[in-house]
Amino acid sequence: MEQTNWVTTLLSNPYISGLLIGIVFFLYVRSLMKIRQLGQDIKKLREHLHTKLEIESADNERRKAEMEKIKQERDNLRNMTQVLNQKPGRQELRQAQIYQKAVEIMFEKSPGFAPAWQITLKEAEEEMKNAERGIIPFFKRMTSSAGSSSGDSDKNRKKTMTNFWNDKKVIAYIALTHHARFISPVMDKLASQGAKIHYIVGQAERSQEITAIKLGLNYTHVFDYVSDKDNDEIQNNYSLLRDTFTNNLKSNFLFGTSPVTVIDKTIYSTAVEYIGFKNLLKKEKPDLCFALHELHRWGKIFAFWSKKFNIPVITFQEGLYYGLDFGYTGHVQNSTLNLVWGERIKKKLVDFEAPKDRIIPVGNTHLSNEIAFQQKNQIRKKKRKQYQCDSSFAILLLFSGEIPAPEVLYPVFESVSNSPDKLLFIKFHPITNHARMEAWVSSIPDGYKPRIKAFHDDENTYNLMSLSDICVIVQPSTTGLEALAFGKPLVHLDIKMNQKLPYSFTEFNVAVKMTPEALGRAISENRDFDTIIDKNDLKKYLQDELSETKNAIDMVVDISKKAISANQANDINPIKISAESDKDWSIILPLPDIAKDILKLLEAIAMNSENAGEFEVILIEPDGISKDASDILDTLKGDVTRLIIKAGLSIPEMMNKASKIATGKTLLFLEQHLHPLPKWLYYLKKGIKKHGEDKILGTRIIDKRNSILHAGIVLDENHAPVSAYKHLSAQFPNAMKERSFKMFDHFICINKRFFHKTGGFWEKTGKFAFMDICLRVDTNKNKEDQCVYIPDACMISLDKNKEIFDPDHSICFFGKWHGVLWENQEKLYSTDKITNTQLNAAGMAQSMVAGNLIE
Repeated sequence: MEQTNWVTTLLSNPYISGLLIGIVFFLYVRSLMKIRQLGQDIKKLREHLHTKLEIESADNERRKAEMEKIKQERDNLRNMTQVLNQKPGRQELRQAQIYQKAVEIMFEKSPGFAPAWQITLKEAEEEMKNAERGIIPFFKRMTSSAGSSSGDSDKNRKKTMTNFWNDKKVIAYIALTHHARFISPVMDKLASQGAKIHYIVGQAERSQEITAIKLGLNYTHVFDYVSDKDNDEIQNNYSLLRDTFTNNLKSNFLFGTSPVTVIDKTIYSTAVEYIGFKNLLKKEKPDLCFALHELHRWGKIFAFWSKKFNIPVITFQEGLYYGLDFGYTGHVQNSTLNLVWGERIKKKLVDFEAPKDRIIPVGNTHLSNEIAFQQKNQIRKKKRKQYQCDSSFAILLLFSGEIPAPEVLYPVFESVSNSPDKLLFIKFHPITNHARMEAWVSSIPDGYKPRIKAFHDDENTYNLMSLSDICVIVQPSTTGLEALAFGKPLVHLDIKMNQKLPYSFTEFNVAVKMTPEALGRAISENRDFDTIIDKNDLKKYLQDELSETKNAIDMVVDISKKAISANQANDINPIKISAESDKDWSIILPLPDIAKDILKLLEAIAMNSENAGEFEVILIEPDGISKDASDILDTLKGDVTRLIIKAGLSIPEMMNKASKIATGKTLLFLEQHLHPLPKWLYYLKKGIKKHGEDKILGTRIIDKRNSILHAGIVLDENHAPVSAYKHLSAQFPNAMKERSFKMFDHFICINKRFFHKTGGFWEKTGKFAFMDICLRVDTNKNKEDQCVYIPDACMISLDKNKEIFDPDHSICFFGKWHGVLWENQEKLYSTDKITNTQLNAAGMAQSMVAGNLIE
């Protein structure tokens, strides 16, 4: 109570009350001033921020303008480089001489010409300087005026161009020099025939642009086809790739060996390139694409999008392929065709499940031209003179990626240094950096160095091969094959290397294995190395490795033309029906040329085709059939017609011809050696009744070991057609299901009217004719059930499996259907709910059963 009275007394004091009111008023005024000050500060900050944004905006605009300017200068410099890399032709040089002579005459005849000429010349020099700095574009080479001999020459050249290649657009992806050396000769050939050639490069730490600029190629970077509107798609792809790699980093230690920042940069570049290649092909719409291979991300993405847009893409063999087989997995996945050097490589790839029908040996597109160039220009003579070894015995030591320690080679160095008429040339692999090379050479004792010359990229390997008398390798490499093709004796040094490779030149008897000591003695003793290799072994080896030694480029051009023609082929015209249908079936089959096989085939048809309607048989008979076979055919009676295959006609052509004279309502086309089993026509008749007449029916085909040969065609992971459940038991439950497929092989059943309306078989597809007509029907009808598999209508094949490979059939079929053939085998397994483990077990079981059967 006393405390309350005290407060009341204090507040009732007028002085105290006034003081409190003054304090409150002071604080209120001060707060108002503070608020005002803060408002002014905020206003100033806003003004500063606005000014800063304006400055940054102007700076961004300036930077953007500078970037555009730099980009333009880069493009101008690129074009300038390409122009300067072109050698002036005779007409250009002649025209320059005419201009120079005209200037001299004008100086003499026109007194006022000189001042005007000097001013004009100065302006031209300034313009040229600006072009050289990239400020302005410079596209023109020296060309003559209209009506000159050069113009006439251009007209004549255009007249001689192959009409097919005129205005055809071809794009090639290249990365490093060895990419270009295989592809550029083909591109040059196509350009000479009128094709429009363009190169594309991707992003890499060792820039791929260097190759294109150095070679003076007309190229574009894949990033040039990416814009801001692609950012969302790029980010989505980047996120997907990043998540995938993150999961692998957790489980795969190999990914963890690279810095995360480098991996992340690579992932993002891949996401950008994925969109860039898509935009490139969508915009440019080329007729044909080339890539060295699809083993790295650029080649894989490029081939993938080419396939997506149904553009034929051709890949090549890049080297000797001396590594383990598994290293070439996926080599022929998205590419239409893979062109290899020889049969050995085809077998190597096929043995590791590559599609054999898409691999064509054509030879080396670079080597034959290089050898011809070296001989024509007398490179051996010139280089031996340049390196002062006219009368010396030149030894070329070729290193691959791994380099042996110098001391291992001391016996060779010793022998060369003690022989005044010997000289050793060492060529390092491009993968070896210059610093490592210099350190290696520096470690050689000074006493050996005078007679040793080492090179990196400062000398062409082929020039060194030309000047050499013998080539020596320390590991298997492409240079070994090239040396043999150059006609050089080959020695493989027997020294311990870290990398063990399964390929050996000595096992093919085309190289001799020597220790460094043995080679040193042979050099000192002036051994005749030309006698170390058997010429017959060498000839056979080169035939296996290089199917063509002179015409490889022409073969590639021919294959390319056929692939484009097939890809762009119009629909096949309908066949005009010329025979009435008064029977139920027309069985059309090509005959083997063995009498007993013909007899078995005809007996199978006669015994197993009863009680399903009337049928006729049209036999396609080989021209010049054996007398025994002809005697059997002469005894045939009833509804049998014989058609003889004339020279130059194919089986599909003869089948089309047979269809025109067929009197059956339904056509049954069989391959050779197919023998119908009981009730096959009965089950086909049920299938037609159930599914309708505008369908193609296929059957289950087994081999003589009771294994599945055909149960409908699916596409494997390499997008190659294979039989569903092939080699499993003939009664495998999943192969006994009636279902739809996109394709059938070996046999088809089709209504005659429907067959003729479709256009029949496309004759150029040869062995793929059955699959081709299935795809045409499936594509034209745009339905999923146009081809129906009837497993109960079973046949057995007695084929000896001696199939002859015809590259033209593959070129036409895969060229036409390149964009349609996508893997669907896994989808079949998923639908049937069967795992790879179950398939492997079923395959093993059938192999054990079939292995016990007697041939």
